Amino acid sequence: MSTFRGFIYGLRTEGPRGLLRFARNELAAPRLALTRRLRRTVTAVGDRFRRTTTASAAWSDDCLQVVWDLSVAPVSFALAGALAAAEVERRRRGLAGINVLLLAGPFDGVKRETPTHEMAEDAAARTWRLRHQLVPALAMLPSVRGVAFCADRQQAWSLITDDPTRLYPDDYRVFLPRRPDPAALCALARDGATVWPLFGATTQGLRLADEFVGRVAGGRRTVVITLRADALSPAHNSRIDDWVAFADGLDPARYAVIFVHDGATAAPIPAALARHAVCPAASLDIELRLGLYERAFLVMGVMSDPLMLACHDERVRYQIFVPPDHEGDSPARALIEAGHRIGGDLEFARPWQQLVWRADELAAIRPAFAAMEARLAAFEAMERTEPAAAPPMLPGFARLNPGYGLSSASRGS
Repeated sequence: MSTFRGFIYGLRTEGPRGLLRFARNELAAPRLALTRRLRRTVTAVGDRFRRTTTASAAWSDDCLQVVWDLSVAPVSFALAGALAAAEVERRRRGLAGINVLLLAGPFDGVKRETPTHEMAEDAAARTWRLRHQLVPALAMLPSVRGVAFCADRQQAWSLITDDPTRLYPDDYRVFLPRRPDPAALCALARDGATVWPLFGATTQGLRLADEFVGRVAGGRRTVVITLRADALSPAHNSRIDDWVAFADGLDPARYAVIFVHDGATAAPIPAALARHAVCPAASLDIELRLGLYERAFLVMGVMSDPLMLACHDERVRYQIFVPPDHEGDSPARALIEAGHRIGGDLEFARPWQQLVWRADELAAIRPAFAAMEARLAAFEAMERTEPAAAPPMLPGFARLNPGYGLSSASRGS
């Protein structure tokens, strides 16, 4: 959303409070030249009074400090995108690792969201997600050396380096917080920076995934379908009946469908999924989820917060649907704000990773899967017959259940 449209949207939806929120957000994630100049002036003055502490020196020694300040940053997998960009920067700066500093926000540990957001997901729900999903995800970026959760600004002050070359974002200050630029990774990819590798499943996550897949798949290729069920923007949630119809149309001799339902933690599994395997544990355990994604022949679903983590793992073969709706909290709007092109794949996507800019209707799902199926079949054949010509880091197509071919693999497609 443009700066002007954000201004109008805040005025229309929340009145004066919306304008204050817009001003705070602009200061924390500056898009205007005036705001950037203001930040540079304020930080230059504040830096004159900054002193290096023993703790900050130890925490920044040969590492890039990544600050995720919850007074301005959301509790979401936007953190994965920020860490991915920081990882590329770490390599460019020649640093050995990453230390992550999570700084509590002023309202029960997080920032105050819009009234609509607070009704759908209050502070307690967001801090639960922080502890159980975002923090465990840090273990999936191999360069992360340490994590600190700062309860207040004084704790953060004692840890944060005064060397901007070891700080991300480099103009973050405790007295003038900002969130990392969501479009940074996209810009780095466009500039030709080496993006991969980034996130990857943990050993235990893969072990748990193998145990589950072994029980339900019986040697068949797995198609993992993530069902978005977000109370904040229900209009953009998965069309469950269409996905079930698609799953019913796949050849059960070759494919095993596993659903991951991302509803409320206590919500019952939809009855429509009764004919297929469901992995409730993957909805809560992010390590198991990424392991399941890596082991899948294909991961599918509507773009959602957890699927953003999959987008930063080159081992995951995915086909993610993005409904072409740019209003409100839509998946398309989030991608646009992250600098991605409408109608195209992510700038750093591998050949086996695709965005489908259509609603997840059965009429769109079936042909999209058939096209991706043919693409993966070509990669599989290339890996077997011309391994030198295969794309780099091809994630073992020929080794994925080699007894099951891809010809005529789906019914009703």
